[in-house]
Amino acid sequence: MSPLDARYLRRKLLEAQHEQTPVALFGGAFVSACAGGYYWWLTEQTFYIYWMLAVALVILSRLALFLSFSAWRRGASEKAVDSAIWRRLHALGFTAAALTWSTISLYVEYSLPFADAALIYVCLAGMVAGSVVSTASVSPRMFLVFASIALLPLALVLLISFEPQKIAMGLVCLGFFVFSLRAIYRIADIFEGFVASGVVNEQLLRELRQEQRQVLKLNEQLREDIEIRARTEQQLRVEKQRAESLAEKLYELSSIDGLTEIPNRRYFDEHFAEEWSRALRVQSVLSLIICDIDYFKNFNDRYGHLMGDDCLKAVARTLDLHARRAGDTVTRFGGEEFAIILPGIGLQDACMLAEQMREAVMALGISHGDSPVSKQVTISMGVACTIPRKDSRPAELLRHADEALYRAKHQGRNQVVSAGAV
Repeated sequence: MSPLDARYLRRKLLEAQHEQTPVALFGGAFVSACAGGYYWWLTEQTFYIYWMLAVALVILSRLALFLSFSAWRRGASEKAVDSAIWRRLHALGFTAAALTWSTISLYVEYSLPFADAALIYVCLAGMVAGSVVSTASVSPRMFLVFASIALLPLALVLLISFEPQKIAMGLVCLGFFVFSLRAIYRIADIFEGFVASGVVNEQLLRELRQEQRQVLKLNEQLREDIEIRARTEQQLRVEKQRAESLAEKLYELSSIDGLTEIPNRRYFDEHFAEEWSRALRVQSVLSLIICDIDYFKNFNDRYGHLMGDDCLKAVARTLDLHARRAGDTVTRFGGEEFAIILPGIGLQDACMLAEQMREAVMALGISHGDSPVSKQVTISMGVACTIPRKDSRPAELLRHADEALYRAKHQGRNQVVSAGAV
């Protein structure tokens, strides 16, 4: 693991410990209130009032540390304080809490009989057990500090008391400490291994993203490194496969109009030739619609090119939605013109579809204050249809559709004009 990943792992462990702080503070406050309140009620000694105030100060300090660390995690002051300082501050908070519990346990042990002191044994065992939850996954040493300060002094006092009950309790405390210490290292190893595997996965993800960026630069690298790659046949095959994949993606991108996100003129020329060849081979009908947005230059002059782009995209989406069949293709023919290839559709059906498209564009309700035709954006459409023959050419069908569009404009626009069967 690199130094950067090791530092990242330490930060993840610190964050895991940080996430346990609210539960630890709430549990510590609850148990402290129970223990301090019980012994103050039992003895009315002011020591317990002062002790609870000290505990409250420690809890509030750790709460302030928790809030500051939360802000640091969000990046507010990440450059100002190193994560090692946060670890030391967390350790200081645990040490202060351990000292408060060690103080009350020794005071109760020396000032009260064994029967009355039993509650502090339970509370102390509960706090040590709780520290297993809050520290086991990230810092066995912090648990060792907390448990040693909080539990071992009491255990030592109990063992040297020479009273059977207290000696037995001291042995229980010591055994609990040893057992917890053995278990906590095992838990920490498992958790650190889990987090480390996550770090490795993130490293692999970064390498994968770097590889993706390299693929995008592959075309330029192929030209620059072609002489070197020719020396190694195996490397050439690998790079060739990558180049073919990238070329395919580039071809797909070059066939899509960047503004309207529908096929462009280049795709139209190729696809129209393919559909013509297919219709000629099986002697099926082929229809073509050429449409144009009416007075689009006036629209751009009045509303600006950004609104013009939005208008083109809206019209393109509307036309594309109405070309529902698998073979129907809507393309941007150029500027504000669109071409729709309709294989297997006769002239009457093509004209009906064109009329539906024209009405749908009007239904968009895009305002066009400088259009003599309508107050909304409209389109004019020319329709042509043919069954290809060996002596005919695709350009003839395109010319007839274009002539029909010209007649639609000449007759007042916002209409569908058919060139008839060619």
